Amino acid sequence: MCKDMTGLMKGFTPYGFSVVVKFGGSLMRDLDVCKAAVAELERISQSGHRILVVPGGGLPDKAIECVDATHRLAPFTAHHACALAQDQTGYLLADPAFSSEFVSCSTLGECRTLARKGKIPILLPSRILFAMDPVEWSWSITSDAVAAWIAWVTDTPRLAIFTDVDGVYRNSATDDPDALIKDITSYELSLLGHTSIDACAVGLMAEKSIAGCVLNGSHPRRLADWLEGKCVTATNIRASQKVIGFAASSKGAAS
Repeated sequence: MCKDMTGLMKGFTPYGFSVVVKFGGSLMRDLDVCKAAVAELERISQSGHRILVVPGGGLPDKAIECVDATHRLAPFTAHHACALAQDQTGYLLADPAFSSEFVSCSTLGECRTLARKGKIPILLPSRILFAMDPVEWSWSITSDAVAAWIAWVTDTPRLAIFTDVDGVYRNSATDDPDALIKDITSYELSLLGHTSIDACAVGLMAEKSIAGCVLNGSHPRRLADWLEGKCVTATNIRASQKVIGFAASSKGAAS
């Protein structure tokens, strides 16, 4: 059971999320897998955890990438289109076809209110991204970085990246179980560059001392085990206070 997180500063209302879950759009390639992952998040929420879901760009994002591959899009166009792609994925996940507990929200205040009512808010991030413009307009900065930034803004101590592989692999050797990195600090992970979690997200986690995990959404029960401190098949990312910086390319989008 997760206790409410209470801030020490008077006058500021804590968001109270125990974990931000980046729900990778790749999981929507298999809708049965997607529904099983959603069901597990509902079960975890019922056990007392307050979950905030940040959707990936999914299929709409891939369509934008395909257009950019043949007709180079302006950074403004790609960035804003990909942010809206995250919204589209969020709307789909919150549809009754997938969940009765997920509720799409455009503001963090709405997310906080719904979580207190036992629902699972799924943030549609475009409104916040357009208003605050916190990330560079670059293809190298993905929805992973958006989720890490949301975790920092809401003072959420843990970030889980639901993707379609078991974690981060050395040399991207996803077909070699021995190459799976089981435990690493965020700073050490940042030295590997872009992996199954983008480098910008890891850099922010290192700078802001956010712990995390990259795990396979096809085996969603691993998330509950990780939240309980158990050893799971995944990449556990320990918080690091080493401050680092990243230079992103200026090609295109932020999702």
